[in-house]
Amino acid sequence: MSLRKVWKLLRERRAVSVAISNVILAGAVIVVGFVVLFWGQSQSTAYNNAYSQTMSSDIASLQEKLTFENVFYNSTAKNLKVYLLNSGTQNNVIIKAVSVKNVITGTYLVWSSPVTLSGSKQYLDRAQEGYFVLFVGSLATGTRYSVLITTGRGSSFESTYVA
Repeated sequence: MSLRKVWKLLRERRAVSVAISNVILAGAVIVVGFVVLFWGQSQSTAYNNAYSQTMSSDIASLQEKLTFENVFYNSTAKNLKVYLLNSGTQNNVIIKAVSVKNVITGTYLVWSSPVTLSGSKQYLDRAQEGYFVLFVGSLATGTRYSVLITTGRGSSFESTYVA
């Protein structure tokens, strides 16, 4: 190679600047690719955690079971005493709301939220009994009524009784 060609190669920097710009561009593409990769990984981890929590909550809700032991209407005090047993496999079953409705007419008489159990407790543990009292007013004797209980996890339990 002659000295003239070497001198021309050193003086002409267009080829060198194109190569450098290609290296910079390739580096930027690689960096953006890693950013997208890490963002996608964090999003999938967050989705997986949310899905896991939802499934755990749904499973816990399915494992709740409240058994109505007795529903007693006191016509003198005009209140309803509901005795419950937590017969499921979940502890800490919170009674979020209770409603009483006339089965024949379908009208709701009482909607109570939150409910305090006997002894000022807010929850029932596994195999634990408790009761609560609702003021319902006058109920027609011989009429069927329904008590619907909703728990903190969203499970619903219903029982009918005759006043």
